[in-house]
Amino acid sequence: MIKIRIAILTILSLVLSDLYAQQYEFGVSGVGTGYMGDINTTNPFYFKNLGGGLFAKYNFNPTWGVRLGYNHLYLSGSDKDFKGANQKQRNLQFNNTLSELAITAEFNFFKYIAGRELNRYTPYILAGVAGVIHEPYVNYGSKKIRLRELELEADENGNALTFSKFALSVPIGVGFKYNLKGPWSLGAEVIYRTVLSDNIDAVSQYYLSPGNISERTSIPYSLTKEDLTFLADPSAGKLALNEGRARGDGKKFDGYMTAGITLTYTIISKKCYWWQ
Repeated sequence: MIKIRIAILTILSLVLSDLYAQQYEFGVSGVGTGYMGDINTTNPFYFKNLGGGLFAKYNFNPTWGVRLGYNHLYLSGSDKDFKGANQKQRNLQFNNTLSELAITAEFNFFKYIAGRELNRYTPYILAGVAGVIHEPYVNYGSKKIRLRELELEADENGNALTFSKFALSVPIGVGFKYNLKGPWSLGAEVIYRTVLSDNIDAVSQYYLSPGNISERTSIPYSLTKEDLTFLADPSAGKLALNEGRARGDGKKFDGYMTAGITLTYTIISKKCYWWQ
């Protein structure tokens, strides 16, 4: 029994000393946000909105670390922003608010040690996985209309299509960080996320039939069937002609990107082996 207690105390002391000896980082970010999908198919610099986040990072050594972050991001897109005549005629638009929880691995190209004169800057790359809650909407009249609730598209069988507000994404990014002084570091990074969903912009499959709308007995937000017809196809009342045609670009995944700055505070112990 005594030997077991000694073993437990020994393990605990080793764990606690290891925790004390490691580096932890806590930071904030401010970013510009952009989107690529069925409305913006080609422009990787389509940044229209802002966002921000918080993160915590655990460093295994001066090269490798893992980061847990929460981001609150705003996205938007409009066919009116693009030159193509067909796209302008389609006249779709959206806004979206994303809450993202991400875990990413980070690799520093140079050994990076905050609070030390040497090793005080490095470029880095990161990649991981994120869970996203999103809710695309439009401002229609004086109302904020959540598009997911309206089921404005049809699937390949012509049935009204719904989608989840939950999605997974795969973030991949690059950055550069510089230790300002002591525990404080400033960074810049760009991250692109491929979303395993085609509904960030609420545009994905086919135009509804007018009959699908006329058969509905309940429409959210006290909208009329004429309102619903317009929201399903804002191209000058052509829903009857577009019924069954592709509403989106045919690709399975949307994406969104951020570019901005980070401010980080590092809790550091000079007992870390890499300080020696």
